Amino acid sequence: MITQIYQASLLVLVVTVKLFNLILFIMTELQRMYNDMLVTLEKGINDLEKFEDGNMSAGTRVRKTMQTTKELAQKIRVTVQEQKNTVVV
Repeated sequence: MITQIYQASLLVLVVTVKLFNLILFIMTELQRMYNDMLVTLEKGINDLEKFEDGNMSAGTRVRKTMQTTKELAQKIRVTVQEQKNTVVV
């Protein structure tokens, strides 16, 4: 039940990001990284469900998905900080 709520929430986020990108017609590098992170999370939902149902090998895939997400999130954080620091007051 909770996994279905997460899946629905992620789907809404992905759709929202995709619609936003269609409106702009051009995605920035930051938007691409953010979108990649959302897509990575969305793809991992099935493995998470399998793991919760007792498939231990799916747990390895969930951990890999989380590591990839962590790496993408860190790249986004660094990029945002760099852009923030380059703004001249």
